[in-house]
Amino acid sequence: MTVDLKFRTVTGANPVITLDGKKVRFKKNSFGNYEAKVNVSDGARLRLTCWDTILSPLWLLWEMLYFAISFFGIFDPRKDKLKRSFEFEAVLHPTEADPKATVTVIRSNGEGSPAAELECNFDAEIVKNEYSGYEIIRKRRVIALIIKIAAWMALIASAIAVVATTMGE
Repeated sequence: MTVDLKFRTVTGANPVITLDGKKVRFKKNSFGNYEAKVNVSDGARLRLTCWDTILSPLWLLWEMLYFAISFFGIFDPRKDKLKRSFEFEAVLHPTEADPKATVTVIRSNGEGSPAAELECNFDAEIVKNEYSGYEIIRKRRVIALIIKIAAWMALIASAIAVVATTMGE
């Protein structure tokens, strides 16, 4: 059965969306929402996961590499960074003649609060729907910021030392 699946996201979230373990390809519409027509069997699992590279084991390496590539943050696009990771999983049971489903990601502040809302004209069971990792992400962003400020200070101190030594000659 073909289902019209629509996905609305918040800025900074770039989730991986799978249906029965296979990645779903969406097209962006004029409103900034993502849409797809997918074949869904009864009991299909729709899953959205979103995480930032700051949650990976090599987070500091990636942060500093990106910092260096962006020429010490000068060419950083200042994208809205994700405040926390989330997981959403639902089991779909489409039975209607024209099945439609819309998943809307919610920006929330509470740990363990729902990550998304599912609106559909057929039966669906939400298995998992939660935000996580707020404290880890916050602490790691502060650590990365402190290191970036220290790198800028070292760069400025090096430039002053080079200028001082060349003027002293």
